[in-house]
Amino acid sequence: MRKVKVAGLVLGMALMLTACGTSNSKKADEGLETWTVTENFSYDEIAKWGTMKTPNEGSGSGSAVETNTTDGFVTIKAADDGWGGLESDYIELDLEKDPMIFAQIFENPDGSNWGLKVVPENAIEDHQWGLYLVPDNNLKWNKYAGVKVTDVLDEDFQAIYGTKVKVKLWVFAAGGPESTVSVSELKVINTK
Repeated sequence: MRKVKVAGLVLGMALMLTACGTSNSKKADEGLETWTVTENFSYDEIAKWGTMKTPNEGSGSGSAVETNTTDGFVTIKAADDGWGGLESDYIELDLEKDPMIFAQIFENPDGSNWGLKVVPENAIEDHQWGLYLVPDNNLKWNKYAGVKVTDVLDEDFQAIYGTKVKVKLWVFAAGGPESTVSVSELKVINTK
C-alpha cells in the first residue's frame, strides 16, 4: 500500500511539473513564431563550398580536409599564408528582417582561431576582403556563435548596397598554415 501511495505522489508531482513546464515553455516561445530559417547549411553542404576568393590570388585559399559523418562536421584548413577557408555561393539577406547568423563549431584546436565574414556582391574596394561577422576567436566544443547581421551591415552599408543584398559567407581558420576549424552547420534566421 505504501508503494502505491509513493508512486501516486511521484506521478502527481511529475504531472504538476509537466504542466508548469508547458506553461513556462509557451511563455518562452511567445514572439518566436516570427523567426524563420532562410538558409541552413549542413556540414556536408559546407564541405562542397569552394575555396575563398580574395583580392590577392592564393591568399586565404583554404580547403576542406575532412568530412566526419559520424559526429557531423567538416574540417577546414587554413592556406599556406596562415588563414583561409571556404566561401558559399551568393545568398540574399533581407536586412529589414533583422537576420542573425549562427555557426555551430564542433572543434577549433588550441593555437588556432576561426572567423566568419560576409562579402557583398559587387563589393567596393574596402569590402573586397569581407566584413567580419564573427571576429577571429577560439570558440569550440560544439557551441554556437551568433551575430545580429545589422550590427555589422549597418546604415552605412545599407546606403551603399540597399536592404536586400546578395553576399557570400566566408568561414575560415586562422593563426598559421596548420590551423583548422571543424564546423557542424551555419544558419541564417530572419527574426522579423
